[in-house]
Amino acid sequence: MVRALIDTNILLDWLQPGRPGKEDAQAIISAAEAHVFEMYLTTQSIVDSAYISQKKGVPFEKFARALSYLRTFAHVWGIDDLDMSWALEHYSGDFEDDMQYASAYSNSCDYFITRDRDLQKLNSPLCPMTVITPQDFVSAMTE
Repeated sequence: MVRALIDTNILLDWLQPGRPGKEDAQAIISAAEAHVFEMYLTTQSIVDSAYISQKKGVPFEKFARALSYLRTFAHVWGIDDLDMSWALEHYSGDFEDDMQYASAYSNSCDYFITRDRDLQKLNSPLCPMTVITPQDFVSAMTE
């Protein structure tokens, strides 16, 4: 089965009202719940999403309910020392993105789903993982 890590921005799109990627994020979450693919999140994304959501006025209780729902079908893992080492060695200007990318790659994900177009520059024929936009991932799921 396809394994995909969703970036923090996708999680935020799903959690917060009015975000531009809300519809695609919902389609991704629904597909994961239906076991169309295996969805992964990092603990870093969860912590960052909780912080940002609260700053944007999302009550923690709503965030906690959403996280409880996600945990019924999504896999959650931490970013480890090897991921951090890779991110330090391959710093691209956004350390958080570098650590997410390293984590997805080291955990054998097929896709890293993000709205961050700068991360797509990391795609390489030598790397089996594809950095993909939510729109392209949704399209690929429906083909």
